[in-house]
Amino acid sequence: MRLFAIGLAAAAFLAAQEPTRVFMSHCMSCHSPNSGAHAPMPEAMAGIPWQDVLKTLESGSMKVQGDALIAEERVAVARYLGSSGPAVIPEMTGFCAPGAKPAASKWSWNGWSPDNQNTRFQPADAAGLDASNLKTLDLKWAFGFPTGTSAFGQPSIADGRVITGSNDGTVYALDAHSGCLYWRYQAKTLVRAAVVVGPGPRAYFGDLESNAYAVDANTGKLIWQKKLDDQPFTRITGSPKLYDGKLYVPIASQEENAGSNPQYPCCKFRGNVVALDARTGAIVWRSYTTPEPGPTKVGSNGVQYYGPSGATVWSSPTIDLKRKLLYVATGNGYSDPDIKTADAVVAMDLATGKIHWAQQASPDMFNWDCGGRGRPTAGNCPANPGEDVDFGSSPILVHAGGRDLLIAGQKSGVVHAFDPDQNGKIVWQTRIGKGGKLGGILWGMAAAEGLVFAPLSDMGSANPGGLFALDPAGGKIVWQTPPPTPPCAGQRGCSAAQLAPPTAVPGLVFSASMDGHLRAYRISDGKIVWDFDAARDFPTVNGIKAHGGSFSGAGPTVADGMMFVNSGYANTGGMAGNILLAFSIK
Repeated sequence: MRLFAIGLAAAAFLAAQEPTRVFMSHCMSCHSPNSGAHAPMPEAMAGIPWQDVLKTLESGSMKVQGDALIAEERVAVARYLGSSGPAVIPEMTGFCAPGAKPAASKWSWNGWSPDNQNTRFQPADAAGLDASNLKTLDLKWAFGFPTGTSAFGQPSIADGRVITGSNDGTVYALDAHSGCLYWRYQAKTLVRAAVVVGPGPRAYFGDLESNAYAVDANTGKLIWQKKLDDQPFTRITGSPKLYDGKLYVPIASQEENAGSNPQYPCCKFRGNVVALDARTGAIVWRSYTTPEPGPTKVGSNGVQYYGPSGATVWSSPTIDLKRKLLYVATGNGYSDPDIKTADAVVAMDLATGKIHWAQQASPDMFNWDCGGRGRPTAGNCPANPGEDVDFGSSPILVHAGGRDLLIAGQKSGVVHAFDPDQNGKIVWQTRIGKGGKLGGILWGMAAAEGLVFAPLSDMGSANPGGLFALDPAGGKIVWQTPPPTPPCAGQRGCSAAQLAPPTAVPGLVFSASMDGHLRAYRISDGKIVWDFDAARDFPTVNGIKAHGGSFSGAGPTVADGMMFVNSGYANTGGMAGNILLAFSIK
């Protein structure tokens, strides 16, 4: 009996250690600070029901990683990471009164930028906020998202409503002035891209399974839904552009993550843009940024690999009405052979999608089999891998030095200027940081008053963060403001890195940080003139317990004297949060 008891104790000990072992050996390399894999930390997943974690491993975005585990191991790691028991959705309050309508307003911030050029600049009449009244800007209300640990969707402002997606796929339409809830729509999965509102009125958005939706902007009722790409791991992360009855939707993928498994036949995804008839959802054209992949090498493990692949479009397209072109910035190639449309700016015909030209900034072949050097060449990693320094942000079309230029920031830490009249010829290149997987310019820049504003990430390096103002004509750095010492220093997930895209209004540029602070910089000299700490608890208009955290995937939006921003980013080792903050001038 004593031996039997010892055996039971040993079995219990091994069972208790199994989830930890599985996580450490299969998951920790990505789910750890500064890994660069955009993966949430274990503590950030603690509030997610374990059944949802298991679903992600069995049929979701982590299926390839899950396939490397036996069923018992998938259950073990899901229970280890997630919360016990069934999913519990808190009861929400704060609904608008029946028949209520928002106050009329002609000003909006619709989608990624209030203009087709992606400057992220809101002019004086539309902003209602500038350097003269900044001192009166204060928090008016806050809205809590009931699930999730990241709030990285960018709010859109249209017709007196604020519309934003969320971590669990719910899209909310709120009253801009009071925060009361008009309607909510449940998409199939996470809605990260900014919502676009058009005639009807209709609200258009995409989710992380590349489903595109059109709903009634007054009621939230579904009008149409269309699956835009069937390749595994496909997703929509960039906000669509709406112009002349067409919706231009960028398509991305995380197949490069699947490449971390040598048994996965990497890779077949082709970055693309889809133009839809906004009225019906019918496809007008599709333009690929990658040639049709074919079989390449057979690994020593007997797996057939494929290529070329990648050149995903992570960000919102830029529209050039003068030349009738659509510009997109692309990510790295996933598998050999190399392609010139990866890590490039690509110009497409607005009417047909035909590629007019593509200009590559720097070759960058990468998938997550390249996470460590010294791997056998028979694996998924390309023969000459780069550092995963793709373009994750939209090109900005500006006029400077007597000509038009496309300004684009890269994760390499370099800002580039391309000439649209010379097939994208590179005019200048200015390095502002070290760069890397989480380095350089992550999610976007802004342009206003003769300057381009580039926030520096360089997360995980010795000197992360800082905001740079560049002369768009020649690329000279006009001023740079180093980041303040993070007030949250020592807290897990706290960093001075500035990943979020900035927003400009007359005299000011707002830039948010992974330290949970949103700051306003004076355009004339870069001095910080306003600072708001969001990394704390807030009472909410809908009764949901909520707090702010790191800022990353999206920046603030401004219209009619109000500013809106989502706070919380548990991915990439940041501080979790689940809140929408609404500010107003007094």
